[in-house]
Amino acid sequence: MTKIDKTDIENIKLISKEAKIQKINKVKIKKGNYEIEISSINNLPDLNQKHLKENKNEVISAKSDKEIVNDENIVKSPMVGVAYLSADPNTKPYVKIGQHVKQGDTLLLIEAMKTFNEIKAPKSGVIKKIVILNSQPVEFGDNLIIFE
Repeated sequence: MTKIDKTDIENIKLISKEAKIQKINKVKIKKGNYEIEISSINNLPDLNQKHLKENKNEVISAKSDKEIVNDENIVKSPMVGVAYLSADPNTKPYVKIGQHVKQGDTLLLIEAMKTFNEIKAPKSGVIKKIVILNSQPVEFGDNLIIFE
């Protein structure tokens, strides 16, 4: 019987981390009698964001229904960081789908270099879709929120 040793565990951690960075959904590792499979569904929003970057006016929902969205209705990330939908885990989110917001209202926070930056509504309107998840890393230009 093959045993898992410390080196194997460290290698599994490194492979998991690299798979997350490279946005690989599934990794299967076999050694002797054991097999480890690491899979993630957290990459689905990233896939949608990649599609939104390639086709700025086309959004694909989880059901693969296509909708046309004007680029001016998409709030994009102005920086690299971690997006937060509320001020802290114990408070309600700044916005929710269907909510009417006014220009200048806070939509979310992006933490960059230990500084929390408020992302404000560029115009008044109704929130149609929140593309990101709470505590999700974002890059410059990633789609965050879509207005109707």
